Amino acid sequence: MPIASHELVHAFGNASDVGNAAVFVGAGLSAAAGLPDWAGLLEPLRTQAGIPDVVQDMPLVAEYIVQNMGGGRGRLLEGIWQGVSGPRPRASVHQLLAQLPVRELWTTNYDTLIEDARQGLQVVATEDSVLQARVDAPVLYKMHGSISHDDREPWVQEPVITRTDYERYAQQHPLMSATLTASYLTRTMLFLGFSFNDPNIEVLLRLARSLPRHGQHLTVLRRPTTSADIQLHELRVRDLEQSGVKVCEIAEYGDLEALLSELVRRTRPPRVFISGSGADEDIASSCQALAERLAQLPAWQIASLGGPAGWHVTREVARQRSDEESYDPQQLLLFFRAKSEAAAPALDARAGTAIYSPLERLPLVTAVISESRALVAIGGGDRTAEEITIAHEHGVGVIPLPRSGGSARQEWQVGLDQLSGVRGHTRTLGGAPIDVRVWKRLDSDHAGTRAQAVITLLEQAMYTPGA
Repeated sequence: MPIASHELVHAFGNASDVGNAAVFVGAGLSAAAGLPDWAGLLEPLRTQAGIPDVVQDMPLVAEYIVQNMGGGRGRLLEGIWQGVSGPRPRASVHQLLAQLPVRELWTTNYDTLIEDARQGLQVVATEDSVLQARVDAPVLYKMHGSISHDDREPWVQEPVITRTDYERYAQQHPLMSATLTASYLTRTMLFLGFSFNDPNIEVLLRLARSLPRHGQHLTVLRRPTTSADIQLHELRVRDLEQSGVKVCEIAEYGDLEALLSELVRRTRPPRVFISGSGADEDIASSCQALAERLAQLPAWQIASLGGPAGWHVTREVARQRSDEESYDPQQLLLFFRAKSEAAAPALDARAGTAIYSPLERLPLVTAVISESRALVAIGGGDRTAEEITIAHEHGVGVIPLPRSGGSARQEWQVGLDQLSGVRGHTRTLGGAPIDVRVWKRLDSDHAGTRAQAVITLLEQAMYTPGA
């Protein structure tokens, strides 16, 4: 039985936490960027070679093109290169994929969309380069070949495309095959961009059937709509499940973007960004009560720009952890601009780690928030409102304390309207709906109740099991 998306996010996130996650990318992600699928890639050559439509096995179509068309394999390679080369708009799915902190990626695609989106990847496309891959940098294995962008040498490695190529793959690519087998046996692999009628899904099925089952792999498959296709799809789903690959179904490839966004959030550092300002009693009591509870959660990193709310929480967490001998300055981060016309915040104690950045304020705020899982807003004015907007733009959960007034009050009311059905969109944290009762407790008269509501929602935003 297929798993729900939150189950996939949980399983992949756990593997990422221990550095054991890998991603295998199929043709569906390239199609999302406007590249042709298998049929579209081969159709012009198929027509010229006179191959009837009844032949639906795409590697066999490629085999017949080589056998029956003037120019043979050279003409086939030229046609494929023309179909996948040239500038393409970078698809959002590739931008999201580039944000996943995995050190190993695999693909059967010939294009360069993955390495274009994620700079610094080692690209391994040939047998010789398998042994040259460094262990200190992320790597992309292009097991079925790769184009270059040099007209004189169009291929870094010629493609695996014909039926003969597939049948002889293990013999002609022993190092790549052995590396893939080792990864499959030792990592949690997430297969993306495959469909039940994609010829390259045979790569996944072959791995699943031939290697020991240990139930740690995941795939996302689009569920077809016609009855005949659904029947074949369900057979393949059962085939994968019985071989230890858990399947998550989506209705359209467009749904993959939302799922990838959730994976990006799950695999960010467990960081809480504290935003806000103000000096009244509600703000001080909220900061103090929140700090007392955050001090008991040392696995979470607390970050701020050193403003009043951020500094108050950081200082009090540091004091309590120091008393309990659990203080780690690396878990309390204060970001400042290295060159700023504004006076630096007045800090009345030594706490945490100060990080000075050459970035201007807006890029700095964006960089820090986009690497967080949640933002807690306490009071605040225009800048806090700006930080809340940035958090929403990057899928970072926002938890406001309305008693402190300001931007936090406005944000809380918007959230309450959404959760009450007054506004069209609902709110989620950690991929799950927010309990409106907990949201209302953020506005409690009692500072301790407010702080505990924040912690409850933070646990959800942090994907804490059982939250």
